[in-house]
Amino acid sequence: MVRKLVQVAIFLLIANAVYRIAPVTLHYVQFKDALQELALFTTAKTTDAEIVDQVMALADEHSIPLERDDVQVRRMNGQVTIDASYVETMKVLPGYDYVRQFDVEAKAFNPSAIR
Repeated sequence: MVRKLVQVAIFLLIANAVYRIAPVTLHYVQFKDALQELALFTTAKTTDAEIVDQVMALADEHSIPLERDDVQVRRMNGQVTIDASYVETMKVLPGYDYVRQFDVEAKAFNPSAIR
């Protein structure tokens, strides 16, 4: 009986951790995909400030706690690179917070983006 209760308790702790980690991971993957799409469709007419504004809008849309200073846009020989970094704290277990840093990099070669 005690063994069964311990097994159920362990199962519930694991299920709780998955329940709390899955949405954060899903938001990360969706945000990364959106940044890749943004990099792919960036043109030479789009300024770096406009790209950062779009990144911040995407971060808000995907519930990403991103600061404007943590976004970098680089252009070199037709390649557009967007880097973003943020930290998210997840309550994995009762009384235990897990802090994870997410680094997102989106690259795309776009000949029309050559300045």
